[in-house]
Amino acid sequence: MFERYSEKARRIIFFARYEAAQSGGHTIETEHLLLGIMREAKRLFEGANIDEMVEELRRAVHVEGGPKVDGGVDLPLSESAKRILISSVQEAEQLHHAHTCPEHILLALMREPAFPAILLEKHRIRRHRIVQALRQNITFDVKSQSMDLVRELERAFAPLAARLTPEIEPAVLYIPPQGSAS
Repeated sequence: MFERYSEKARRIIFFARYEAAQSGGHTIETEHLLLGIMREAKRLFEGANIDEMVEELRRAVHVEGGPKVDGGVDLPLSESAKRILISSVQEAEQLHHAHTCPEHILLALMREPAFPAILLEKHRIRRHRIVQALRQNITFDVKSQSMDLVRELERAFAPLAARLTPEIEPAVLYIPPQGSAS
């Protein structure tokens, strides 16, 4: 089920399971997912009072008198948590992303009419900012990967370029400036 999730997104689910076990719950709830995101992807909450948010979430999910569950126990996802994880994959698909990342899970939580969405709104965590950050990260990743590819091609073709005759070399190595007509 989690093949399309990034490593960070998988860690969020791991931390959500841990939070559920610590709160005495028997299922992983949407609040636990948000706690996992807050632990793994703090940068998404820039400007918000994370400590206050964590306390509110933990109060909301704490089972009074409930024993802490062993961290090794495989707690199931609640129906609402399952919906969030399915919605997070859809969020990734809508943005044409190959993998589901913490941002996609956060976007899905914002859509679900439940306590995490209310808390995010209260602390001014806005959907458009998350989408904008995602787009900037993807653009940066693509540019970085493009430059890596250019460097790899330069290394691969350097021996060939060294063997070219002087008459051919300038024509082969000439790269017209961007925007010029060919």
